[in-house]
Amino acid sequence: MVDISDYISDLNSENEKKRAFAAEDIAYDGLSEGIVPLVERLQIETSRFVKEAIVNSLKKMNSMDLVNNVIPLLRSDDAFIRNASIDILAAQGGNVIEPIRKLLSDPDKDVRKFAVDVVMQLKNGYSANMIAEALDDVDMNIVITAVEYLGRMESYAYAHRINALLQNTPSLLLRCTCLETLSIIADKESVAAVAAVYPNSRLISPLELYSYLKFIAYRGTEDDLPLIMDLMRDKGNMMHKEIINALQGILHRIHRDRLDEELLSGLNAYLETDINDINKYELLLLLAAFNNEGIFPILVKYATSDNQLICQGAVEGLGIYGQKEGQAVLTELKYKVTDEELLEAIDRSLIQLHK
Repeated sequence: MVDISDYISDLNSENEKKRAFAAEDIAYDGLSEGIVPLVERLQIETSRFVKEAIVNSLKKMNSMDLVNNVIPLLRSDDAFIRNASIDILAAQGGNVIEPIRKLLSDPDKDVRKFAVDVVMQLKNGYSANMIAEALDDVDMNIVITAVEYLGRMESYAYAHRINALLQNTPSLLLRCTCLETLSIIADKESVAAVAAVYPNSRLISPLELYSYLKFIAYRGTEDDLPLIMDLMRDKGNMMHKEIINALQGILHRIHRDRLDEELLSGLNAYLETDINDINKYELLLLLAAFNNEGIFPILVKYATSDNQLICQGAVEGLGIYGQKEGQAVLTELKYKVTDEELLEAIDRSLIQLHK
């Protein structure tokens, strides 16, 4: 077995490969006395290749000594070292919990932010509670980060805290983050909280509207459909994905067999705008799930489109819609197209209609 002094010598060699191999060997042999030399080398290393080898090696090692030596690197002026330190600490599991908890009240707001990042990567039973402590931080950016992370972790227990932040903050960015987190973890009070903050959804600022629609996509009701129709007319080309997601979410939850004729007319008009082809494809499939008689001619119309994706949406829609007259349309179309994917879609829809 090579002596640690030999590894340390290679770690400071002029040869780049020797330095990288020494870092890997220290971790492979589990030599805890190599932790300090690795941390010291990381701070002066100029080769990205060697730095990444050192970081990967430290991530494979596990001890309180490693935690204690890496935590100071969170204060480094080097962004690579700071980010690497977060990854290394997050790989330490339970060893890092108490040291990181102390950093959540560090005087340096950047260190507090990095501590929250480490906790997020830990993803253990303590993570949500520790991140929630940052909801009371004096720095708005840290609060915003904590709110975002609680949403990503689906921490339903903290919905009430997010509701309160939404209702009391003057920060537009925090309100947007709260809306997007609540779209995931909302409780029964969340819809009321959002309604209290936005009593007139038509007056919501453009920046907040994107986040508001994400909330509506997951939590909206039939009462939100007039807003969606307004947005299709006024902002349809700018917010098409958000509008369609919100519409899909609402219609999925209210379990209708038919669309209001006004909504059907609005969707038909929306299809004629210059929104993206993939959005038209989504809308055609959305329409096909309802029973209005006026939907069939819309699907037939777009089944003759020269645009393959739009045509495919109409073809799949005819299969979903289920009207037997669609067989003739699809059979005729089958002899006009050559694209294999479209032909397969036609065959699938014909099978659906035969059933």
